Order: sequence, then C-alpha cells, then structure tokens
Amino acid sequence: MTNLGQFKMDALAASAGEIPVYCKRDIASLRSHIRSSLELNRPADAAAPSEIREVLLTGATGFVGRFFLYELLKKKENLIVHCLVRAGSESEGMARLQSSLQKADLNVEEFPERTRAVVGDFTEEHFGLSDADFADLSHRVDAVFHLAADLALAASYLELRQVNSFSIRNLLDFCFCKRLKHFFFASSMGIFPQYFCAFANEFIDSEITHEMQPDYSLMSQFFPVGVIGYPWSKLVAEQALLYAHSAGMPLAIFRLPLTGSSSTGYTQPTDIMVRILSAAVDVNLAPPGLAVHKVSEPVDTLAEICTAIAFNPNRKFTVYHCCDPSQLRRNIEFSELGVYLKTASYQAFKRACLARGKKSPVFGHWMLIDQFAPYWFSDEKPSDAFPVCDQAIREDCPNVIRWANPLSILSQSFDWMSQPQNEWPYSHAKVQLNANLLATQAKRYAEEMDVLFEEAYPNWMLEGMRRMVDGLNALESIMLESRRGMLAFRFSRLLHDNAALAQERKLHPEIENEVIDKPIFILGINRTGTTFLHRLLARDPRFWTLKTYELIESVFPNDEDPSVAWTSNDPRRQIAKEFIDASRVREAMSGIHHIDLDEPEEDIKLLNMAFASWVSTATNYIPRYSQWLEKTGSKNAYLHHYRTMQYFNWLHRTCQSSQVSKQWLFKMPFHLMELECLMKAYPDAAFIQTHRTPIEFLPSWISLVRQIRSFSYEPQEPGELGREQLNLMSKLMRRAIEFRTGNPHLENRWIDINFIDLVANPMNVVTDIYKRLDWTLDSKTADTMRDWISQQAEKRRKEKRHHYQLSDYGLTEEMVESEFEPYFEFIADIKF
Repeated sequence: MTNLGQFKMDALAASAGEIPVYCKRDIASLRSHIRSSLELNRPADAAAPSEIREVLLTGATGFVGRFFLYELLKKKENLIVHCLVRAGSESEGMARLQSSLQKADLNVEEFPERTRAVVGDFTEEHFGLSDADFADLSHRVDAVFHLAADLALAASYLELRQVNSFSIRNLLDFCFCKRLKHFFFASSMGIFPQYFCAFANEFIDSEITHEMQPDYSLMSQFFPVGVIGYPWSKLVAEQALLYAHSAGMPLAIFRLPLTGSSSTGYTQPTDIMVRILSAAVDVNLAPPGLAVHKVSEPVDTLAEICTAIAFNPNRKFTVYHCCDPSQLRRNIEFSELGVYLKTASYQAFKRACLARGKKSPVFGHWMLIDQFAPYWFSDEKPSDAFPVCDQAIREDCPNVIRWANPLSILSQSFDWMSQPQNEWPYSHAKVQLNANLLATQAKRYAEEMDVLFEEAYPNWMLEGMRRMVDGLNALESIMLESRRGMLAFRFSRLLHDNAALAQERKLHPEIENEVIDKPIFILGINRTGTTFLHRLLARDPRFWTLKTYELIESVFPNDEDPSVAWTSNDPRRQIAKEFIDASRVREAMSGIHHIDLDEPEEDIKLLNMAFASWVSTATNYIPRYSQWLEKTGSKNAYLHHYRTMQYFNWLHRTCQSSQVSKQWLFKMPFHLMELECLMKAYPDAAFIQTHRTPIEFLPSWISLVRQIRSFSYEPQEPGELGREQLNLMSKLMRRAIEFRTGNPHLENRWIDINFIDLVANPMNVVTDIYKRLDWTLDSKTADTMRDWISQQAEKRRKEKRHHYQLSDYGLTEEMVESEFEPYFEFIADIKF
C-alpha cells in the first residue's frame, strides 16, 4: 500500500527563480488533490513493468500518439491498448484510430483486435465514463501513456491550464483507483528557453545536462505567462507528477523535442518549423539563418525509444531528454536541394508572408515568430553538436538507438509531400536543376575554401556538368519530381568535393608529387563477378582500396584527428551512412549488389566528380549526354581521377605513417569503355578482366538498371530499356576489344578470368592470379580469404534473390548473340 509519509518535494523540482503565481497556485492545488485522492483510495502497489498487460493511451489520434500506439502494439505481443478518444460511438472511435494510423502509412492489419476505443474525454471527471465503466477500466489497466495536450504555442497559461495541467487530476485519480499505475508523460524540451531558442546567440555555449530542470527566471523572461503559456502548462504537470512519484507512483517523464516528421516521410503541417519552412517556399524568400533541416527528431524513433524504456524493468531514471545530440553534423542549405530562395531580412520575409494573408502557412503565428525570430534566424548557433545530455535514454533504453539522419528525413518528407493522396496543404518547393545556378553555388564553395574557382572547376568539368544537366532536363528524361531534390543534392556534393580537394592540394602542395604505382584494375562487364573478386582480393593487406564511405565523403575533415581515419570513429562513415540512407541506394540494390560501408566499392565517384562518367548514362536515361560523351571522351576525367588518387595516396601515407605506398586495387566495369584514356592516366596499370556469357549477365544487368531508375524516374517500357542496355553493353565490349586488339604489346598485363571458374573455385583463381603477377600469397591471407568466401556463401543462402530473363525485356538469345558477335569471336582465342 502507498505510504503517505513518503511525500516530499522531489529533488528534481529544485530550480532557480520564482514560478509565476498562477502556476504556483495550480501546483499547490494539484498536490493537495493528490494527497486527498491517495488518502481516500489507498491504492495497492503497481504491477511490475514486465507484468504490464493493458495500458491506457491518450492522444492516440494525434501526430505523436499514433506512433506510440503503433509501437506499443509492436512492443508486446499480447498487450491491449485502450485509447481514450472523443467520438460518438466506439465504432466511430475505432475508425478514427485506424484512419490516423493509415494516414501515417503504419500497417495496422494485425492490431485492431488488441486495440480498444474508449469513448471519453481526459479533461472530464472519470473521463466522462459511468462509475462502473471507470472502475472496470481502472481494474484492467496497468499503465497510462498521457500524450494528449493542447499544442497552441501562442496562448496564455490560463487558456491552456484546463487541458494541459488540471486534467492531470483526472488521470491521477485513475492511477490511484484500486492500485497504482505506471504513468508515462509526454512533456516538452520546450520548457528550456535555450532549447526553444535553438541555442543561438547568448545561448550558444549553453547546455542542458542530465535530468536538469529549467531556470524559472529564464522561463519568465522568454515565456511571458500571459502570452506563451505552453511551457508553463507542461512544467506544472511535471511538478504534480513528480509529487505523486514521491509517494510511490512509478513515473517516467519524456521530454520530447520539436518533431514535425517521421523517418518514413509523414510530415505534420501544423508544426511551427514546418510552417516557417513552407512559408519561405511560398514567398520564395528565406530570412538569414533559416536551416532546411531545423532540429526535428523523427517521431517514430521517439516512440520506439520511449516505449522501450517504459517496459524496461531496470530503468533507473525519471526524466528523459529525448534528443539526438549529434544531429547537427552538417548544415543543409536550400540551394543544395535545388531550391533557390532569395535571402531577405526578417522584416522583408514577414511583409511578404503578410501579403499572402490567410494563404500563408504562418498566418496567425506572428506573435510567437516575432518573439523568437532573433534566435531562430540567427547564424550564431552550435555547429558541431547539439548540447543536450541524452544519458538517461542511452542507459535506460534496452535497444540500440538509431536516429534517422536529417538528410534522409528531408528526402522521405519530399517523397511523402509529393504524393497527391496526402493532400499537402502548402506550396511545393520548386526544385531546379540549373547549370548556371549550380555554377554560382560552386563559386561560393570556392570562396569558402579560399581556392581559385578555375583550380577547383576547370572549363571542361563545367561543360560536362552543363551537358549532364541539359540531358536530365530534356523531355526524354522522365524524372520523378519527388527525387529532383536528391539529384540536385548529388550535384551540390560533387561540386563541394571538388572545391575541398582543391583546398587540400593548396594546403598540402606535396600531394602533387604522389605516385600511383602499378595499380590493378578489375574489369569485366557488369554482373560477371567483378565485385566478388574485388572484395576477395581486398582481404590481402598488400592492397589499398577505396572503401564505400571514403568514396561518398572523399575528403577527410581538416579539423578531425587523422588517427581516427579508417577506424569506426572515422567521421566520413557517418556522413556516408546519411547519404546512403537518404538516397535509398541499399533498397535499390537489395538482392543484387550488397552495399557495405567498410567494403571496397567501384571508383564511380571519381569520374562522377569530373562529370564525365558512362555509369551516369546507365543509371539515368540521358541520351543527349551519352551522345556528347561519345564525341568528347573521358581523357580529362581520367586525369582528374589520377589527381584525386594522389590525394588518397597522400592521405593513406600521412594518416598511417607509412613511407611506402601500397598497390591500389580498383574495380569498375565501365572502365572498359575508356581504356585508352585510362592508360594515359595510369600507363603502368595491369588488368584483370572477368568473362561470362552475355545471355546470362545481360538480364541481370538490365534488372539492376531498371530497379535503380525506378527510384527516380517514371517506369520505362521494358522492351525499350532492354534494347537501350543491349546497345550500351555491346558497345562497351566492342570498345574494349578494339583497344586490346589494337595494343597487343599490352596483353602481358591482362589476366582473363572465366566467371564459371571464379564461382566454382575462387581460391584456385586467386592462386593463378598471384602466380601470373609474381605475388606471394601467404597462408594467413589465404585463410582470411577462405573465411570471407564462406561468409559470403552463407549470406547468399539467406538472401532473397531477384529472378529475371531476357524475354522480360523484349530480347531473344539471337538478338544478344548478334550484338555480341565480336566478343564471342574475341574470347574464342583466350586461354583462361
């Protein structure tokens, strides 16, 4: 039974300053009610967290609540969730619940039988239920998740107190009936002025520490109780609950951050930051300091963390700051997403919005925005980390916390907003792929890094960029509007990386003297085992390879410790992961090509940086660009490839304190198209070419192209795609044959591998390669290779493989054999 003698002011309640008189009176009133209610009810002890079988959830149809409902039903197989909803009937309440879940793209087919709609109102005594129904519900329920609230930010405390503060009495009466219940309360990080002000200006060096309470005097300064009452209403509720907790009621207060979207893309149009960003798009003006990725953790991740903590029988803490402290890894600008807004003063932005009247997304919110504009639109904000201590969630959440990155959330939100069925109420951002605007952006990158524009972007490179942009904007390139932003971001990052490389060469002129000695290029047309062979040989420490994360984020940050390069703490890893998640490349390659941050990957990026890559003609439908590239060739691109590799060679030697360079091992099938250019850049290169019958590799390759394009383009007619790729692949092979037959003196540098042999006995193939190149294969390396082969075999057994055949793409064996006739004639003379 509850021990009333335990009552005390919880230590967490101590803070500086005075609480406003209305709030102080309400806290006293709620405490008095709690004492009276406990004296009357004398509830039994609460169930253990592991014994929670039924819960009551408020706010289940709200933005946050629907994700908590989904997670609660996922978390425990037999859990029953009673949702308190306002409705005319139970069936109407269930319809509201299902509709809210479906709108957020949450699968609910298996859940209705464990979901109960309780028609009632948490602001009413006994929730408006009969005494018998209230008692029965209280007898059944073990825990309460209270998420419902009036979210009006620009309203006085007196306007909000009935819903956000006094309603706590009704919920506590429920928790004290029969036996104590666990109480899980959704509070707000917004009770901290420094958080609400984005840690800008005078708060730039502030931090919110573990289980910290807000400074009341600071709250009074920034949250006038008669104007901005929401933080105070949450604070009053917290104080009441902490008082009940001191008497034995199990409690967890989840201080939730600003959240307007989910990692799946579902976005809340009423969120204040979403409104401001939408208003900027609406008037094509952005006030200074407005960030596209304004602090906003995804709501689904928050729900997952909080529900996991709720059922943790060993949870230690009471107050949880549910924030991602590392989320400010990179500032994402509008222009990097292809959205070019004019920069204007705050007053000019406000005038433009006011001119839109009720059509503006921020109509009616100027009292709040005016109050915090000096902070929200300030350039003086933390740039490296988000200063909130997340100790409590890290220690009490039994699951590994995985925050979705801002870029991924933005990408998914763009997709979700663009779907007609979601009825996005505001103007959609106009994304432009414009070569002149991209060039202007490149100039800014060069200025920021203090390098000459011509050094970072020679004319041939800018011409390639313009040709590619023109090709993508052509009518034949049917691009999905929702993906234009990510494509613009890729262009922006390529331009940024070129400026960063120019800066490195300026800071470290010795890079110019680096020599790439006798590199090995694994060739072979796509889907002929090149990836397998590349990663197999990479087990040998004799090689340096370009790992996935260093290809995506090529330049190691100057302000980071070089000793962490190529370790789990390498900062490039996290940035690369963000891009992979946002681009959905893993999804595109699922079952076809395994993406792994720590595995070597094709050096496509190095040619993409030169805007002269044949791979782009496969992953995008850009006939105009293909025709230009055919005429121009890739000589400059391969020279740029070499210059970039000089940086990587220097970086490896510098960070690994190695005076001797290792041999570089590359792999990319499309090198076959430009072997002459490759040889001019790397005159002492050697080659390993894999071979497989075109009838086998071609449908696999076309399937991959189709899957990659499906994420960015309208579906292409299968027969048209088949003919296009048949032409491209046969041309690639003809170009390679022409080079090899025209340069017989180089044949001693060529090793040809039969795909069948590679699959049947990869170690025999490796042994032969080492013998022919006069390399030593030590027993330790050989064992490592064998272990890796076994691991790959096990992974393949578990993977769901894609199935394809030539006829799927309107092709026949006769058509393929005819196009590849020169290749058949060529390999007939090869001795494998």
